[in-house]
Amino acid sequence: MSTPLFVVVGHVNRGKSSIVSTLAADDSVKIDAMPGTTSNCHRYRLRIGESVLLEFVDTPGFERPRQMLSWLKDHETNTAERAQIVTAFVDLHQQGEAFAEECALMQPILEGGIILYVVDASRPPSVKEEAEMEILRWTGRARMALLNPISSADYAQEWRAVLDQYFNLVRSFDAQRADFGQRMKLLTALREVSDTSRKPIERAIAALQDDRRANLQEAAEVLAEMLAEILTLTKQKRLAVDVDPQPYHAALSDRYYNRIRDLESRAQQRLKEIFGHRSLQVEQEEMVQLNDDLFNLSLWNHLGLTSTQLMATGAATGAAAGGAIDLAVGGLSLGAALAAGAAAGAAVSWWAGRQLPRVKVQGIPLGGQMLQIGPMSNREFPWVLLDRNLLIFDVVSHHPHASRGSVAVDSRGIVSNFPATMRNQFERVFRQLRSATVGEQIERAKSKLADDLADYLAERDLQGASDIP
Repeated sequence: MSTPLFVVVGHVNRGKSSIVSTLAADDSVKIDAMPGTTSNCHRYRLRIGESVLLEFVDTPGFERPRQMLSWLKDHETNTAERAQIVTAFVDLHQQGEAFAEECALMQPILEGGIILYVVDASRPPSVKEEAEMEILRWTGRARMALLNPISSADYAQEWRAVLDQYFNLVRSFDAQRADFGQRMKLLTALREVSDTSRKPIERAIAALQDDRRANLQEAAEVLAEMLAEILTLTKQKRLAVDVDPQPYHAALSDRYYNRIRDLESRAQQRLKEIFGHRSLQVEQEEMVQLNDDLFNLSLWNHLGLTSTQLMATGAATGAAAGGAIDLAVGGLSLGAALAAGAAAGAAVSWWAGRQLPRVKVQGIPLGGQMLQIGPMSNREFPWVLLDRNLLIFDVVSHHPHASRGSVAVDSRGIVSNFPATMRNQFERVFRQLRSATVGEQIERAKSKLADDLADYLAERDLQGASDIP
């Protein structure tokens, strides 16, 4: 078998389509809470580029398994011929309506598909489902059972006692929560089900892991491009020397800040596309409303570095010149602020660091005025921007494709948990971007930022987003 074929079967409304969607990384699979959503077999191919790695068949649920099993037993002559009897049943009934669902789901199994039998672990086993399992055993095909919990009740122990009698392997797999690592773990287990599919599955696992690394690298480049473009962005308007520039300030500011919002939105959409979640809606918990405007300073209370971290990072990267840091005001030095530790001093530094660019008016040598806003000199801003987009990254890079609609972002910020060495590493690049005057300097800083982010995202991915504070 060049491309392993997995046939996902089970009782009606037990999460088969969710399993297919998550394993195939395909959010086009139709999922509905109403029974009988899948009335025919549908095939989904897991691809990387033009290469088909795995194929999954989403089947209709069994409708009359006890009647089918009764027919099989009535026509049994000896145990060795059971697979042929199943084939005879399908040949006889596939043109009729009485066993339409059973014939449809059995057809890809008879083609050589590996059976993935899905049960709802939040419900106890039933006689009807035991009939289904017996039918699948009659096929003689390689088969694994998946415990897919649909609600909070737990009957996994009861299920395992039954499933172990019918299946080569039994595994728990929550299709609504499984991230990339859990998908790989399940595929690794599936290697043991069938000797003929072992090597193709191993090749698929290796290809998916390579693709994952490439996606993480691309995500890092998207984030680096966004940060570099935003931090170096300027908007200008030329006016005659005798024109009052004040009426033009608001429009120029709107162009500048709207462009920043647009750049962030485009980067977030690109992250979704990289990980196959083009239509995913990201919502936020109450503590951090990431859909709030980026320039709403109340958002900054929860994201980015703390005031102490920001001051310490600035000092460590050479932002302090002559004993004073650039975000300090009123002559307050870093040494005085850190030594005193006074709330007033920290507050002054903190809020001064939140000042955003304003329109400036400059004379032009050949006559006239030049209005300019930007680049972004605010030292806190890139940390807030990076923080909330890392939160978005965590969602889209780990979110299972079976989970539809909107998804909540964790309310905990990320960058404040960076080690001091990592904070200093990123701050140096931010500083280079703030001071860059030519394209070559920007490109070097952007490349360094992409490399640093790629290393961080790869390390974070190994740990799993849910395991990182």
